[in-house]
Amino acid sequence: MDLKELKVSSEDSIKKNHPWEYARSKVVCRLLKKYLKKDAENYVLDVGCGDAFFLTRFADRYPDFKLIAVDTAFDPELISIIAAKNSKYNIQFFNHIQHVTNLREATVVFLLDVLEHIEDDICFLKELTSQAYISPDTLFVITVPAFQKLFCRHDLWLGHYRRYSEALFKQRIEAAGLSALEEGYFFTSLPFLRYIQKSFEKSTNTHNKQNQGIGNYNGGVVMSFFYEQFLMLDFYFFRFFRLLGIRTPGLSTYAICKKTN
Repeated sequence: MDLKELKVSSEDSIKKNHPWEYARSKVVCRLLKKYLKKDAENYVLDVGCGDAFFLTRFADRYPDFKLIAVDTAFDPELISIIAAKNSKYNIQFFNHIQHVTNLREATVVFLLDVLEHIEDDICFLKELTSQAYISPDTLFVITVPAFQKLFCRHDLWLGHYRRYSEALFKQRIEAAGLSALEEGYFFTSLPFLRYIQKSFEKSTNTHNKQNQGIGNYNGGVVMSFFYEQFLMLDFYFFRFFRLLGIRTPGLSTYAICKKTN
């Protein structure tokens, strides 16, 4: 969850993570699985980690990996809150990539829906890849929202500068000195729903003052279960199409990368 969404007002002080977040965490872990080596010492950085939800889901699958969470929105009070919430996990928290210490080499760096928040995304990626703990073997797992035509008030509220076409995403990655080992889209069923949302906004020409992203999600257990299962069915169904050589669009695009030099 984005930290802006974590802070939205609510009568219920206990925030619920959205089924989309659960599904995305499973998708990312599934995409990364074939690249990981469990018999080595592994350090994982989640840059722009928000409430560290993804990192804890990853830790449940890989409990021996060492975890580092980085978010520029962190302050001591927020770190203590998030650390207390996830006290069973051994996570180190930092508020800048340059402050990460005691790390020889990162195995994986996650940038999950982060680049769209950064005005100069190429400069940011170059700064990150230049850190001493980044090696030619470090894997970068990057996801971003897809298709600028779907840019709507929800994106504005979250502080997004852009959404990405596959071509733009590839151009930004390569300009930063990264090369994709694998790339594509996921959640193919959702762009149509987002298009309807944007069309409704345009037709009504009104501002949604209640826009709180996924930070105020309050769905029940049954609805959340079916929502998550629907998204996972979507992923595996269209993943099969990809294996057949048929590329389909999606609400998110991803790339698994390494440094080119």
